[in-house]
Amino acid sequence: MNSFTAFLLDVNTVIASGGGEAAGTQASADSGFFGGMNGVTVIIFYIVALILIMYFLSVRPTRKREKALAEQRNAIQVGDMVVTNSGFFGKVVDITFDCFVIEFGMNKGVSVPVIKSEVFGKREPNMSNEAPPQEEEPKKKGLFKRG
Repeated sequence: MNSFTAFLLDVNTVIASGGGEAAGTQASADSGFFGGMNGVTVIIFYIVALILIMYFLSVRPTRKREKALAEQRNAIQVGDMVVTNSGFFGKVVDITFDCFVIEFGMNKGVSVPVIKSEVFGKREPNMSNEAPPQEEEPKKKGLFKRG
C-alpha cells in the first residue's frame, strides 16, 4: 500500500469518526456530528448541499431576471420607444413572430428588423444636457433591523 492510499484511509477514518479521535482508533457507531455515516455519505451530503447553495445563489436569480425581461419584451407595442442591447434607441413600427421592426434615428423610411431577445426594453432617450433627477431609494435595513 502506497503512502497516498494510506493517507486516504486515514482521512476516511477521521471523517467517519467525526474528527474528534485520532486517525488510528475506531469510532463508535453514533459519535460525531453525522452519527455513524461513512466518508462517502458525508461527501455526497456536502455535494448536495453545494448544489443547493449554487441553485439559490446563481440559477434562481438569473431565471427571475430573464422572466422579468421577457415580460418587458412582451409588453412592447407598436409606437413604443425602445433601447437595444447595443444601446440604440428606436421606435417600434411593426412586430412579427420573432422580430421587432424598428426605425432608428432620423431616417423615418428605414426600418430594421431586430430579434426580440436583442431589445432591452422600453425607454425614451434623454436628449437634454441635464442629468435626470435621481429618485431616492428607500434605505435597506440590515439583517438584524439595524440602520
